[in-house]
Amino acid sequence: MPEADQGEVVERRPAPIHARSAIVHDWFQGFHGSERVVDAIRAGLFAAGNAPDVFTFHAARELLPRELAESIVRESRLAALPGMRQRGHDPGRWRLLVPVMAHYFRSLDLEPYDVVIASSHAFAVQVRPRPDAAFVCYCHTPIRWAWLAGEDRRSAALAPLLGWLRRRDLQASRRPDCYVANSQAVRDRIRRLYGRDSVVVHPPVDVQEFDPRVEKEPGHFLWVNRLVAYKRPAAVAEAFRDLPYRLTMVGIGPLEASLRAALPPNVSLHSWLPREQLTALYARASGYLHVGEEDFGISMVEALAAGTPVIGFGRGGARDIVREGVDGILVDRADPPQIRSAVERVAGEQWNRSALRARAEEFSRQRFLERMAAVVEQYRLR
Repeated sequence: MPEADQGEVVERRPAPIHARSAIVHDWFQGFHGSERVVDAIRAGLFAAGNAPDVFTFHAARELLPRELAESIVRESRLAALPGMRQRGHDPGRWRLLVPVMAHYFRSLDLEPYDVVIASSHAFAVQVRPRPDAAFVCYCHTPIRWAWLAGEDRRSAALAPLLGWLRRRDLQASRRPDCYVANSQAVRDRIRRLYGRDSVVVHPPVDVQEFDPRVEKEPGHFLWVNRLVAYKRPAAVAEAFRDLPYRLTMVGIGPLEASLRAALPPNVSLHSWLPREQLTALYARASGYLHVGEEDFGISMVEALAAGTPVIGFGRGGARDIVREGVDGILVDRADPPQIRSAVERVAGEQWNRSALRARAEEFSRQRFLERMAAVVEQYRLR
């Protein structure tokens, strides 16, 4: 793939699709992986005169890029009630409205649209486009609270609704013309839970933001994630105790106070950093850790784009991204001894930064748009 100055990928968009279109996304509580998928589809897939309308249950618009926020044409009025709406990073209480979310999406009027794309990890797949419209579901995961009760803490609170949620979700899974999974792990989950096959199209990563030529700081490792239990922040921090290396952690979440109280002296924690400072950390780090099981894991690709090898967990999306011994190390247990051993291996080996960057480019925004355009056109022109 051609490269521009400073390691930037030259993006060549596919031919724009001429069709009146809608994107339906569960909710926007920030600008994270699933929201970036929506924005890439909105900005890159359709012709200018056919810019898609975006429907959602709730949107913290102040946290979104302006053009994405302005493209949202409808939200739930219930989610906008005083005390419910999210204000900035203050989460609000709109998540208490789970029992009405499926009905909200089923009641959306999508009659005018020739192409409907549901970006769903919960209820967006519940929509009902007209029968002759192309209906594609980009599935980040089947709804975790319903199907993976042992893996999601919200399942206990929703226990009385789990049977209903599963029935509704299974009924909705029959409607899309095509499922697109964000990783092989999610494809397997869709097949197991819904009995449907899907096409894997990995999420878009803005690899051009990262420069793999910056000089690395030997022995300096990086961890960037939310401070929640399944991301394993405490195990990662403890793994560095007494190691002759340094770890920078970046994240916010409910475990922040307890993590800070137990940090080894060679580990620092930042609550939040501007994007430019974060990309600089990726560029200087000599290794990146992400040992929580993810559906995909965009930050691992960002690390590779900066020429930084990854220590990942050997299940979930990491298996699509990290080739053992080539792009980094995969651990089969996210405990301090295994993490410590992987850190020592990464620190003791030489890594080809150009090869790591080339691997990241396989997940670029351009590749995403090319693959999504092919899927949508296949069903639009059937």
